[in-house]
Amino acid sequence: MPVTKVKLTICGSNYIVSTTDSEEYVNQLAERLDTDMTEIMTQNPSASVAASAVISALSYLDELNKNASSTDNMRAQIKDYLEDAAKAKLEAENARRQVEKLTAELNALKAQQAAAAQAAAEQAALLEKAEEAAAGEETAVSEESNEQ
Repeated sequence: MPVTKVKLTICGSNYIVSTTDSEEYVNQLAERLDTDMTEIMTQNPSASVAASAVISALSYLDELNKNASSTDNMRAQIKDYLEDAAKAKLEAENARRQVEKLTAELNALKAQQAAAAQAAAEQAALLEKAEEAAAGEETAVSEESNEQ
């Protein structure tokens, strides 16, 4: 970005600053500084422009440090949230795998149950045929006995 010169007026004094920031942004900063310094001098008439500049600078540094500390805390919280999210994602993936495994086991058990039910039905059918055959033989034996 090109360097531009911006004319500022702070507490009645004109300043020209070179900056790569936009003129609008630099003017906003100058307006805030002018407002803050004027307020300090209004509240304390014995305060000079230099004193109000020092007090404003201290106030801005305090704000900067508190914001930096707050930013560090937020970064730490975000890091914790990301770690928690990664753990939750891993747990969800493990749970999904467990569900897949249990579903496969359930399907295998259902297949075994169906096969066992079919085998039981086949055995019952064979038993019924055997009983019918045995009953048929008893009838034949009893008819032979009656004939004799």
